Amino acid sequence: MRLLAVAWTTFQPRTVGLAAALGGKPAFVSSRLGRALPPLRYAAAALKTWRLLERDSPELVLAVTPPVFAPLVCWLWGSWRRRPLVIDCHTGTLESTKWGWADPLHRWLMRRASATLLHTEQALSVVEGWGAPALLIPDDLPEAAEAAALPAAERQTVLVAGSFDENEPVEAVVEAARLLPEVELRLTGNPELLPAGIRASAPSNVVFTGFLPYPVFLGELMRAQVVAAFSSDPGIMNRAAFEAVGLGRPLVLTDFPGLQERFGQAALFSTNEPARMAAALRQALGNREQLAERSRRLAGDLRGRRSHALSRLRSLIDRGRNRARPASGATLPRSNRPAVLMITQHSPAEHVQVHRNLLELAGRGFDVDVVCSRDTGVHELADLPPGIRIYEVPVRHKRKPAIRYPFEYSAFFLAALGIVSALTLRRRYEVVQVDNLPDHLALVTPIARWRGIRVVFNMFELMPEMVASRYPTGALSGLVWVARGMETAATRWADHVIVVSQDCWRRVHARGVPGSKLSVVLNTTPSPPGTLLRRPSSYGETKEPPFLVTHGTLVDRYGVHVALQAFAHLADRWPRLTLRVIGDGDARPRLEELARELGIADRVIFTGYLPWPETIAQVQRAAAGIVSVIADGYGEVLLPTKLLEYTSLAVPTVCARLPAVEDYFPENSMAYFTPGDSDDLAHKLEAVLSEPALAASRARRAAEVAGRLGWDRMRHAYLQALGLPFEDSGTPARAGAGQLSRA
Repeated sequence: MRLLAVAWTTFQPRTVGLAAALGGKPAFVSSRLGRALPPLRYAAAALKTWRLLERDSPELVLAVTPPVFAPLVCWLWGSWRRRPLVIDCHTGTLESTKWGWADPLHRWLMRRASATLLHTEQALSVVEGWGAPALLIPDDLPEAAEAAALPAAERQTVLVAGSFDENEPVEAVVEAARLLPEVELRLTGNPELLPAGIRASAPSNVVFTGFLPYPVFLGELMRAQVVAAFSSDPGIMNRAAFEAVGLGRPLVLTDFPGLQERFGQAALFSTNEPARMAAALRQALGNREQLAERSRRLAGDLRGRRSHALSRLRSLIDRGRNRARPASGATLPRSNRPAVLMITQHSPAEHVQVHRNLLELAGRGFDVDVVCSRDTGVHELADLPPGIRIYEVPVRHKRKPAIRYPFEYSAFFLAALGIVSALTLRRRYEVVQVDNLPDHLALVTPIARWRGIRVVFNMFELMPEMVASRYPTGALSGLVWVARGMETAATRWADHVIVVSQDCWRRVHARGVPGSKLSVVLNTTPSPPGTLLRRPSSYGETKEPPFLVTHGTLVDRYGVHVALQAFAHLADRWPRLTLRVIGDGDARPRLEELARELGIADRVIFTGYLPWPETIAQVQRAAAGIVSVIADGYGEVLLPTKLLEYTSLAVPTVCARLPAVEDYFPENSMAYFTPGDSDDLAHKLEAVLSEPALAASRARRAAEVAGRLGWDRMRHAYLQALGLPFEDSGTPARAGAGQLSRA
């Protein structure tokens, strides 16, 4: 991949670092017109940039803003040449009054870029709020080997790193130097940018180094006892701070929240008042060994964060390349292959069953057009087979606040209505599948119905039960009637309806949907090739201490708080036992606080989100899996995916007694407990741990049941519900990155 990183300046270490990390090269575009005549200067830089891009013809362009005209020129060239754009948004772009006028233009550009790279959490929040793909990437950290060797300092030395721009409190630094006559303060930057009065009045212990070549600048950092960087810009993310940390130097910064968050574990902080600056520098000189060690520890952390962010950036770049260039290598032209249209307000990257359905259809030789919401970036789409085209609606789902729901659903509905209408006018699909939630999404298919295309409504959730459990009483309880009306409209509109359990079938059938119009497709998932779905015969075979596990989205309905309370009852009797909670969600902070209150925080491991193979690897080693769904009126209809995974792995399972589960798993296949009863759950877990042979016997019976419910069986029901051929003669899905295209 040929990458060109373009910055309209004379030199920028961050741009050099990003270009190197992505296997490309930097290009710095400057003008001889100097600081005057901005329109002419920007016009000249734009012309130079266009010529540079035409000459190098990169496969990917990274453009630095500000000024906004640099990424604008790069986007125009990329649109013409079908090359993706990444924007590196420096601090001040979104906060300063100087560039405030350009916010609409930045928003427009960033929503069309493959990714926007940010320095601060505040900027990340702004860009994500614009619906643009965004990523927080720390600066690269230099190594000592990059620094020029300079003679050792003859006296105590502080290097004040800067460029003498308008945001640097140079006059305050000079006054602080008067209070430290025994210390030499070396100020970097072009002294011609300073008022002559400041230079003339500076005390003798102030040295203006002038502009330094980068290796020499790093050498100055290495030989100084302390490095300082001061600014009056609250949104600043000092490059010099990264450089000082990378070289393990003691660091003093201006006391701003963003800098505290990023460098708080290593640096000392001061306001921009001469006396406080001098005091902080004196303290840093006195504690330089401890501060240097803290910088070295922070350097390791920042390098890890940067590595992770760069990995995510490469995934976003791959998506951008696929979007900018048509996918190649398909076995048949899209116009000659049968096609399915899927409409879902879930992200295929973040919803396991949506991803499962995509792979199944593509593996059987269908083109699949998918109208969906934009993913959050937590999960990444990768290794999709040929023939899948994604049409993203820039609406991300958020659970809170509740008032967001009607706006979110309405925005997605209107956007999907336009996209789906255009697609179904342009192409004759074999079938259109619409997933809930929300139920009224089924009504975006009038053109499909008009053209006689089969519409299948796939009900992942029962919306009336979900709303009733959330708003059982009060002013919002009337929403249950709205939900019932929406479900009725959707099920009557569709040609066929898919539900996820026998209990759901009974409920929907009782509401007037004919049995001939209903199919059951469980939320089972196929095993990826090479994934081990086999459990050791006993957790005692390994030297690893026993642990319990529960995984999934952390929301109140899934009852993880009940699991914590039950574990607290067991903790004293099983001193080596731990509980692993795999997943993330709104309830996580409350659950972590509950673990502390129960005195078990040191034995409960909240892993956060883990990739599915890693989750399965942990689950299959567990002494028991816990399914603690609450019976809140909606929990009763759930057949949790985690339950099917535990049982498929023959992991002993302790599960809340729910009607949807009892339809499939008999008493002798798992330990049932009363939903919401932590004492009963603790009792059943105690029995599983105390009688491993009996627990293993039950788990084997559950695995037999799960085998009959697996995707190898369910895929036939799914394809039949769609009205598609379901003989086992479909073309296998061929994994390969680069085949996904996005409209």
